[in-house]
Amino acid sequence: MFKRKSFTTKYAIIVGVIVYVYIYILPIQKQHLIPQASSASTPIASADDHILKENAYLGNCLGANVERNVDNNHRDSNRAYWNQLSDISMDRYKFGWKDFVRQERTKPQPTRWEDEKGIVFVAGNDDTMKRTVGTIRLLRSFECTLPIEIWHMEHEAQDATTFTSKLQALGNVRLRDLSDFGLPRSISRIRNRGKQFQVKAAAIINSRFQHVLYLDSDNIPTRDPTFLFDSTEYKQIGALFWPDFWKTAAENKIFQLLEIECIDTWEQESGQIVVDKARHWIPLQLSWFMQYFHEVYFRLLNGDKDTFQYAWRALDAPFYRIETFVGMGGLMLNGTFCGHSMLQYAVDGNDHPQQPLFVHANLMKQIPKSVFLGNSGDIEKQRPWHLIKRYRDDRSNNFLKPEFYTVGNTTIGCMNFASRKFENESPSYVESFDEVLPSFQDEYFRLGGIGGYE
Repeated sequence: MFKRKSFTTKYAIIVGVIVYVYIYILPIQKQHLIPQASSASTPIASADDHILKENAYLGNCLGANVERNVDNNHRDSNRAYWNQLSDISMDRYKFGWKDFVRQERTKPQPTRWEDEKGIVFVAGNDDTMKRTVGTIRLLRSFECTLPIEIWHMEHEAQDATTFTSKLQALGNVRLRDLSDFGLPRSISRIRNRGKQFQVKAAAIINSRFQHVLYLDSDNIPTRDPTFLFDSTEYKQIGALFWPDFWKTAAENKIFQLLEIECIDTWEQESGQIVVDKARHWIPLQLSWFMQYFHEVYFRLLNGDKDTFQYAWRALDAPFYRIETFVGMGGLMLNGTFCGHSMLQYAVDGNDHPQQPLFVHANLMKQIPKSVFLGNSGDIEKQRPWHLIKRYRDDRSNNFLKPEFYTVGNTTIGCMNFASRKFENESPSYVESFDEVLPSFQDEYFRLGGIGGYE
């Protein structure tokens, strides 16, 4: 009897391992990212079958309103992969995320939190830590008293801990290691690539806060953002997302994979996220899942940014998207506007509606510091922000179009709004950065903020 039971148990374990490998491991292996042609013994769906399946999710995605704002670099790089995804692969991926969600829903969810509200950063190397410390100093100068966590990878611990004394002086700031045992989403090793793509969702999930304001290390608030937690939209919904420049192409297989309708709407810029983990625990887990299996999902979505929006949509979870369209902060170079920072605005109708709330300097950090020096008469003083450029009609407007270019014979990358090409297109305009945000950049650099690279 004992031997028979032992054999049965071993057999069950072997079967379980085979099923797990088939469902979770095989789909993410590199050789399966572009599925091979079906064998002769495998039934091949007709072209009509494919069209019917895809049209079921097209919604209102077809047309110029979406097409003109598709990120063609991402589409051109991944279109072949989209087109070669077989029905077998799609069914396998569908089963994977649905089964993951089903299992997560059976687990107990957190009901208590060490702190109610807080800010979460992800940083770790010398550059990201310096930028984060400068931003935290600025936040404290705004009298923002929210507790703060900075999450880093295990291999970044040595660099991160060199900032311990500076962080202690800022009050209620903790360094957190993503590899710590017992975290809901511990990350203890590098997988496949040098960068951990699942860090952002993991940091939010692992944080000790129920209500989280997540910020990228190069994202700089212009005032105390605590009011976001008290906004009507957040209290009602519990998730605030901000728009990106792009829209998702109708041909993208993400809609079929998640079984959601393609709609004419902006993608998400996730340099800032506000979320109530108690209300949105399961969507956060699905976002983490999509980031973890980035070999599949990042070839559909443009990086980790849209895993949040699409996880919410897949589960029919509500979120509020800020309606004010993203602006640009920058300066004139070679007679042309060079935008290097994305400007995001507050919840509509709240606080200072004409002032950006976040200056996301995602291109500024890739520009030499020398470009920004001497612009104020002080050769040692950086002045990266001269102008703000935005659309006059910047809400619920489909005729908005960014463009990216390189300055002359340099490697300096800039962004701008395209010249008017459509009859109904809203005109863009520029205004003085310092008039809109008086003393912001003076304070930022006085407190140790980082501009261009050395």
